[in-house]
Parts: sequence; structure tokens; C-alpha cells
Amino acid sequence: MSLLVGRSVRRSVLTIATEDHNIPTVGSIEPIVDPVSRAQVEALRANAPEFGVPPLGDADQGVVHIIGPQLGLTQPGMTVVCGDSHTSTHGAFGALAFGIGTSEVEHVLAT
Repeated sequence: MSLLVGRSVRRSVLTIATEDHNIPTVGSIEPIVDPVSRAQVEALRANAPEFGVPPLGDADQGVVHIIGPQLGLTQPGMTVVCGDSHTSTHGAFGALAFGIGTSEVEHVLAT
């Protein structure tokens, strides 16, 4: 449950967490140099298990609009939302998909 507002992830089984654009594409075993990206990744790695969200942290898993279709996570008829402007590309697989802002992510997770 969130320490800030008391909300939890309502449907953690339907939620995935990926480090997306914050991880380097080369030298991925090296520490993340950018302090903002590093902080975001560290927060995700700590928060995902706390909220029961399965993390996708494999070396072959990264950018969400690639791994969703690649891993079969994006399916026809699904609603897919993500804090990424390219999320609408999941629509090519028959999903209703759109990007949302950071403040909207909290509300999606809570409902």
C-alpha cells in the first residue's frame, strides 16, 4: 500500500512493471550513469514487489511497446495503458491502447 496516499494496486495480476527507457541499450551490466534514470529504476525495483506487480527485469526485456507484443502480453480486446506516448502501437494487435501521463498512472493502478 502506498505510504503517501494509502492506495494499493487493485489488479496486480493484470499489471506489469518494466524499466523501459531508463536502462542503457549497451553496457546493461554497468551501473546506470544518469542519476534520475537510476533513481526511477531503483524505485520501480523496490515498489513492484511491494505492490505485488511482477517485474520484467530480464536482459531481453525492456521497452514496453516492444515487449508487450513480443512476450504475448498484448492481446486483442485488451485495454493497454502506459506512461509512454508509443503505447498506441499496441492497437496494431487489436488492443485499445493509449499513453497516459504520470499522474494518471496512479489512478489506473488504483482502479
